[in-house]
Amino acid sequence: MKKKLLFYTILFNFFCQSQNTLFSVGDFEMDYRDFILNYQKNKLDTDTLEFTQSFNEYLDLYIKFKLKVVEAKSMGLDTFPSFKRELEGYRKQLVKPYLTDTEVTKMLLEEAYARLKEEVSVSHILLQTNTGDDNEVLERANVIKKRLDNGEDFIKLAKLFSEDPSVKDNDGNLGYFSALYMVYPFESAAYNTEKGMISDIVKTRFGYHILKVNDRRPSQGEVKVAHILIRDDLNKNISSSQEKINEIYDSLNSGASFVELAKKFSDDKKSSVSGGELEWFGTNKMVKSFEDVSFSLKKTNEFSKPFQTEFGWHIVKLIDKKSLPPFDEVEQSLKKRIERDSRSKMTREVVINRLKKEWGFHENINSKKLFYKLLKDHLDNKKNLLESFSQRGKIMFVFNNMLDEGQRYIFQKEFSEYLSNFSSRLRGKSSNDVINIVDELYETFKESVLLDLESANLEKKYDDFRLLYNEYRDGILMYQLQKEEVWDLAVKDTTGLENFYNLNKDMYIWPDRVKIRFFDCQDKKILTKTKRKLRKNIIESEIIKEINFDSELNLKVSNVTFAKGDDKRIDSLVFKHGVQNIHEKQFFETGLTLIYVDSILPSSFKKLNEIKGLVISDYQNKLEKDWIKKLEKKYPVNINSELLSYIIKNKTKISVDEKNHRNKYEEKSLSFSDTFSKTVKILGSSKNTFFGWNGQIFTTETILD
Repeated sequence: MKKKLLFYTILFNFFCQSQNTLFSVGDFEMDYRDFILNYQKNKLDTDTLEFTQSFNEYLDLYIKFKLKVVEAKSMGLDTFPSFKRELEGYRKQLVKPYLTDTEVTKMLLEEAYARLKEEVSVSHILLQTNTGDDNEVLERANVIKKRLDNGEDFIKLAKLFSEDPSVKDNDGNLGYFSALYMVYPFESAAYNTEKGMISDIVKTRFGYHILKVNDRRPSQGEVKVAHILIRDDLNKNISSSQEKINEIYDSLNSGASFVELAKKFSDDKKSSVSGGELEWFGTNKMVKSFEDVSFSLKKTNEFSKPFQTEFGWHIVKLIDKKSLPPFDEVEQSLKKRIERDSRSKMTREVVINRLKKEWGFHENINSKKLFYKLLKDHLDNKKNLLESFSQRGKIMFVFNNMLDEGQRYIFQKEFSEYLSNFSSRLRGKSSNDVINIVDELYETFKESVLLDLESANLEKKYDDFRLLYNEYRDGILMYQLQKEEVWDLAVKDTTGLENFYNLNKDMYIWPDRVKIRFFDCQDKKILTKTKRKLRKNIIESEIIKEINFDSELNLKVSNVTFAKGDDKRIDSLVFKHGVQNIHEKQFFETGLTLIYVDSILPSSFKKLNEIKGLVISDYQNKLEKDWIKKLEKKYPVNINSELLSYIIKNKTKISVDEKNHRNKYEEKSLSFSDTFSKTVKILGSSKNTFFGWNGQIFTTETILD
């Protein structure tokens, strides 16, 4: 079997629109192209059936599936809040891949993994931008960068100018770190700057940075250790703490248990209960001195000499070390980390730029200027911003390539309503700060509008998304109804189950059976002795007690019931009640086996309690068949036999032309006057309009000063 299915092609214009329906169930019509795509997606690679049989079987199953879905919709199950919540949850997951750029994501994954193989030691100078003018801060950063380029000492300038609070303790040195530890622009500057060199000025959300790369080294991986801590603050003085840790160290050297000493003496109560054991950690996860000692240990169970940190005195024992796992083992976890990391902005920007082109996005700059003027009035005069707009206000954005769907406009009032969700961020801020925050929110608003529009129209843009989403939706509906009408009913309807069993007893018959005891042993003398005792009718327990007095392994006994056909070796034997012959390695690999036939059971009906699970399954099948017959009467099924015959006949020529299949975004040719009239109708006036036509933007608005 070929692993990839052939695509089946039917020319778009071969049939008229009404003939595109392969089958109908009640009012539901199934487009042949959608059905073919579903068949291709769900057909198993292992299916050995020839095409006609396989296609017809799938058609039959699909029709039965749609009968249940149509019934569920007629009952209003798709209107239930629980259904909508579940479907929305599925949709959010399905949407994600369509709102990311796979190439950028792949690049970021590969880049992050490559960087995880190396650690860089970096010092920096930070000039914060949370207050004041960004340009002024950038000018100061340029002055410092020039002084560094002229050879001035980095530490000296860091102490003089850096606004990182930690500079007083570390001289600007941040130590070693790897990928996904710092914000992405900072990380990239560190990895793109050579050892001993000064970076260009870097902008992050914290401000402007200048970096110096002090060192590079291969990744240390991660380490797992246990420790014993004696806190200085819990003892009388430092010397007594040191004396105590030295006593513990001497005990360890004398062979005492690290685990027991940690449980008894460690002041780290969280870890002491587990013998001082800590979670795995890598570079920059612990205080430097603790980290350095932990990674310096080479052998498992090796422990350090006592050393001091800001928390007190420690002894560390190495439990295990591990290096960076292969890419395929960390790919998924790495992808999740990247999604939460600032670098995900790159993927978002690529997607946003693509969507702007696809949706014909245009921004009304005049409207933005007017909005900011109204915002200033709001701040100065304490006016309600929402009340500043007549109706919805002026258009801020237009999406201009969907003329068949109508123009899409976003108004000033919608942005104002969006801002109201962030009123806490704006409260108590200066006018300049408010404008800066609104600028950020304006960009976020643009992105959210684009992403929401794209998300809402994925069914129209992508066949694979539409089909998969419909499959989830119909599957949820079918499952709920099937559960009520068949699965749960078969379990709860005990009377119906008993009646079904009594009417179909002939389906549940035991064949001839034999109850056997196997006596298994390595020693033929023991089995011969056992055989004699069984013939004398000595009970089994007495035989076992005598033979296994020194070991339970001398003689092993097992009880098994066989039906005819269960085991060819048993079937081949002629049984009668009582002791049979000794068989060598015929039944057990371990040695010799003596068979004792306890009873021969004639054919009989299986009791319901013996096979209840099987009977429930059969009863469910019956209920489903009866249910399908009722649904077929309620919702007539009509198959386009001519179209079906054509598909089957031309199985080697068929493929779905996606351009012809779904060409929703082909622009219709509306005249300029028609488009203008539509815009005027939406806006209620022919003055101060902003609209799109044939991929172009036209405006009659007055340009603001």
